[in-house]
Amino acid sequence: MAAGVVAPTETGPGPALQTYRYLRLTLALPAVFLIVATLLEAWNQGAFRQSISDSYQGPVRDVFVGALMASGVCMIAYKGRSKLEDYALNFGGFNTFFVALVPNNFTQVLRDAPTGSLGATGTATREQMLTNLRLVLAAFLLVAVVFVVLDARLMQWSAIRWQNQQPVSNVLVVVSWVAEVVFIVVVGGVLMGWETLFGASIFGIVHFAAAGLLIANLSFAVASHAFPDKLRTAADDAPEPPSTQMFYRVVVALMWLGLLVGGFAIAKNVSYSVLATEYYEIVMFLLFWAVATRHGWNPTV
Repeated sequence: MAAGVVAPTETGPGPALQTYRYLRLTLALPAVFLIVATLLEAWNQGAFRQSISDSYQGPVRDVFVGALMASGVCMIAYKGRSKLEDYALNFGGFNTFFVALVPNNFTQVLRDAPTGSLGATGTATREQMLTNLRLVLAAFLLVAVVFVVLDARLMQWSAIRWQNQQPVSNVLVVVSWVAEVVFIVVVGGVLMGWETLFGASIFGIVHFAAAGLLIANLSFAVASHAFPDKLRTAADDAPEPPSTQMFYRVVVALMWLGLLVGGFAIAKNVSYSVLATEYYEIVMFLLFWAVATRHGWNPTV
């Protein structure tokens, strides 16, 4: 057996290996749950919604919010096999919460909400919805800061050593960092009471920006496996076989193709373009995750 491989014991996999395997399996389940739930809802209703996030107003709202948050937690908990993958999954997990909490149709939700006091039906008013959103976003950002502090103090977290990383990997990490900082500034606008930005709904901007950053960071995670010679160092895990790397490269290309084509169709208001892009990107990442899980079933330490 190769040195550095986490091996099963005589009585079966040890607890550390079992936990790792369960985490890999669990990360994919919320996305599958969300797809199945929305497909069943569409079958029951006889029509699809324009976007998965439109479920925010429907009977599978709890599935939508819960699945995204569960996926985000798993992404953050999973330790990437390289610095780039670790950063990319952390950023991706962070963004899932904003996709869940700020739906793209939140402006319409506010428009449909009553403007008076809380009615007998218990429907929240427009102002209550806005206040609740700001409080929830503030609470999440506070918890995120606390987590980063605890991560640094308790988990022997170390900042990226730029000189030890591949140049292309450094560029992708910087791109992610800069994009996240700009994004958080926009979220700060929501906390300050802004409802529009550059003439558009700030809620839609937050949602689509978070979704775009999520997809981009997931593609970076896939790319770390697809191009190990460009995005990994000797200290990282050994690369997968060439045939598997080629599969990952195809997935990366398809993810970006879907993002570009989907973004163009969304800008042109093509019917169901948002929904199709969402389903497509989820399936692409699940394909990557399934293959990576198979190859990483007995990880090195």
